[in-house]
Amino acid sequence: MKTQTKPKNNLPDYKKPPVIEVVCGIAFKKIEQFKAPHLGLFWQRLRADYPNCQHAPPLGFPPDISEPSGEFELPLPRIWFINEKMNNLIQLQNNRFFYNWRKMHPDEPYPHYRTVIKKFTANLELFQNFLEEEKLGPFNPTDCELTYINHILKGEGWETISDIPDVLPDISWRSNNTRFLPEPLNVGWMASFALPEDKGRLHVKLDQVAHKIDKRPMLRLEISAKGLGADKSQKAVGDWFELAHKWIVCGFTDLTSSKIQQTFWERFDDKK
Repeated sequence: MKTQTKPKNNLPDYKKPPVIEVVCGIAFKKIEQFKAPHLGLFWQRLRADYPNCQHAPPLGFPPDISEPSGEFELPLPRIWFINEKMNNLIQLQNNRFFYNWRKMHPDEPYPHYRTVIKKFTANLELFQNFLEEEKLGPFNPTDCELTYINHILKGEGWETISDIPDVLPDISWRSNNTRFLPEPLNVGWMASFALPEDKGRLHVKLDQVAHKIDKRPMLRLEISAKGLGADKSQKAVGDWFELAHKWIVCGFTDLTSSKIQQTFWERFDDKK
């Protein structure tokens, strides 16, 4: 199933977006004939571009208790195939396929959605061709995912919890001398929104965390679209990713303040 990409829509755009990771993924019905040796066979097709690999716990294990019981079978691992720069990786297990772009250096530019979705599509097509050639069974999608993870460092539009409205106007903390509670040590917030036409949900999660390297406080804003809809066709998958991308970009713009968009992320599209 080759997902189709379309010309860029007139969406908000930024020269220096705070995105540090993008995840494109698709879940599909478990391929029963897919065994551990097939992971190695598929890696041979990727190894020139993805020479490193790592094990990871499988997603969705243990299985849903509603599944019919039967002979116990250990789950296959989830494998990460990683490129030399460590900024591109493919995640594979017998019912999921993901492609991640990761920002590994502070000066590394975000390649933008068209580049990311093109690599996801190309590698997914390679995997589907592998399934067909090895006669492992059909590829039947169930759900899709598109996730953007953003890091907003302290000093980039905010200094304390009281400044959060300068970044995310929908969230605030009343700071005054008459309050009993002091300013909180950290902040968290979650919200979900329905995508149009029962195509899934848009999930937003905000956490205050510390940077892994220099321990600098930062806001971690994750925006994730998950779903697909009743139509599971190739065209429907391609259309879903276009819809998800639009909702993530426009949702990010709707949630964040125009001041930080202009000052730190350098928004340059025509829709100010």
